Amino acid sequence: MYKIELDFAPAYELITSLYFYINKDRLKIYELGTEWKKKVDERLRPAFKETLKDKRLEVLHRISLLVHKCPGKRTPENFINWFKELSPSELYDCMLPWVQSVPRDMLDLHEHLVYLFHEWNEQYFRHIDSNILEALEQDARDKEALLNTMNADDIVEYSTNGISIQSERIQKILLVPQYHYAPSSVIDYYDGFITCLYPIELEENTPFIKKRVTHYFNSLSDPNRILVLKSLYSKQRTFKELAEITKLAKSNLHYHLAMLRSAGLIRAHHSSERVESYSLRLETVDSMQNKLLSYITEERL
Repeated sequence: MYKIELDFAPAYELITSLYFYINKDRLKIYELGTEWKKKVDERLRPAFKETLKDKRLEVLHRISLLVHKCPGKRTPENFINWFKELSPSELYDCMLPWVQSVPRDMLDLHEHLVYLFHEWNEQYFRHIDSNILEALEQDARDKEALLNTMNADDIVEYSTNGISIQSERIQKILLVPQYHYAPSSVIDYYDGFITCLYPIELEENTPFIKKRVTHYFNSLSDPNRILVLKSLYSKQRTFKELAEITKLAKSNLHYHLAMLRSAGLIRAHHSSERVESYSLRLETVDSMQNKLLSYITEERL
């Protein structure tokens, strides 16, 4: 069984927030959604926004491994300064023994990434609510405390809201809490090593029910997704089996599975970089029912 390490530094969230901004996935899956994107667009300078359209920036999520290797206090500013001074050979050394080569785009974009990180920090990240970073740091401590009472696979599934990783080839998983991609996780595979940026749920000072609970019930609003849940009740199934049952096109099924996964209703079983199969997480149904009842019956408005 692999070992787990918990980590957190503000530099992780700097990278994750930028990666989320350039993400072209369906934003309705995520809790921040299109409203966040519009607000950030209003803050960013037009010239900077243009530079973020570079398709090579997909390599951004791989920077998490470098944040882990950054020495000292890993604030955005300190990380950017350290990253700026890295030579190609030092970039490679930082990724050993988990990679055989540094991604070509990362080398080509090195100087440009330094500029992007600096501008993103100045125009957006340094202005975010400090409570977000405090909550992330606290969650990392809370999850680390679970290492003494839960096995590795259970901690990964609990943290990621439904990802099960079982592979003899994996030696270590780095778990890092993140806010911007909630309720989804960002996973990167290396040789024997995985970085997993898992979502946290912030406490909300509002009379409305939590976004995570609302997202759960929204995920049940489509009969195709209900059919997927029903088909998983009896057994664990592959994507191909679910496609045959639902008669959906691959792209549509991927979307429905993403909705169910982000709601924590199904478990995604990984033995490699791909999801091998899916199973039902009945415990989520009980949990969300209890949260809804608790919200409805509490006296405070």
